[in-house]
Amino acid sequence: MKTFEKLQETRCTRDRIRHALSLAIGLAIAGMAAAPVQVLAQGIPPFVWNPSGSFQYDNGALPSVAVQGTTIVEVHQSVSGVVGPLFYHTGQILANGTVQWAASSFMYDNGAAPSVAVSGTSVIEVHQSDASTVGPLYYHTGKIQSNGTVTWSANSFTYDNGVAPSVAVAGSTIVEVHQGRTGVGPLWFRTGEIQLNGTVRWDSGGAFRYDTGAQPRVAIGGSTILEVHQASSGVVGTLYYHAGEIQADSTVVWAGSSFSYDTGIAPSIAVSGPTVVEVHQAGTGVGSLYYHTGGIQGDGAVTFSSSGAFPYDTGLAPSVAVSGPTILDVHQSATGVSALYYHTAAY
Repeated sequence: MKTFEKLQETRCTRDRIRHALSLAIGLAIAGMAAAPVQVLAQGIPPFVWNPSGSFQYDNGALPSVAVQGTTIVEVHQSVSGVVGPLFYHTGQILANGTVQWAASSFMYDNGAAPSVAVSGTSVIEVHQSDASTVGPLYYHTGKIQSNGTVTWSANSFTYDNGVAPSVAVAGSTIVEVHQGRTGVGPLWFRTGEIQLNGTVRWDSGGAFRYDTGAQPRVAIGGSTILEVHQASSGVVGTLYYHAGEIQADSTVVWAGSSFSYDTGIAPSIAVSGPTVVEVHQAGTGVGSLYYHTGGIQGDGAVTFSSSGAFPYDTGLAPSVAVSGPTILDVHQSATGVSALYYHTAAY
């Protein structure tokens, strides 16, 4: 019986690989044949950043932000370099584009390097269990309440092993990416579904390799997945993007390769409709933060602005989210635990 089940599993895996390859080839052909449409990213950047600059909203390290409608959910470490309490902070985007933050943040878990995503009222957060080495990765779910707070589930649960996790969600479909080891190495993705009771059903097939690099970050726009990562670790280098498509059965077909779009470190990506916004550090340590715009074409291909990236602030560890015409960036102001700032823009 076990031999038969193993044969069936092998056939299913082979069929999935064959199906993925055929779809990938089709996507590649469509990408070469289709003429690019005019996108928001082309020409002079249309984004107008708040001229008053950024404003402090909390203290911490390694912030991550997500937006649903006008509701903001932000997570961050309260300590730096070690595992410790993780906090969340909520806010509301006002009609004038400014942000009204809750009076304080609240602890929801323990860990390091958190990443958050929101779909409707569902919140999913992922984090490391160890601050510096590969170990169990955990997810934690919550629900946004009518008063803007988040009610978190009583516990977080392990779902994989790795480092530097990042999560995105579209509808009930979750896409998570992470490094398989510290430094430059294999990048892995995992898919899952948010259940009605708020739990997550992860794909039983486990994680699959899709690229090589460091510090991956992922976003979803419709059925298009857009991931960015560094080619090197700990130093400024080439930044790459890798696109994929979510299939009807929630599997992912990735493009055959990734493509360079800029130079920097610590990239973050957000997607809203066809609009792509990427932010990154220009150098290591505190310094200029840059943004780069892009657009998702009708065939699923991504076009980044040929105008290049533009500075918008100073800091490090930026995270970006987009909601309608509003862009929201959060970042550290200094190394270690420091003032956390937000900066808004509109297009």
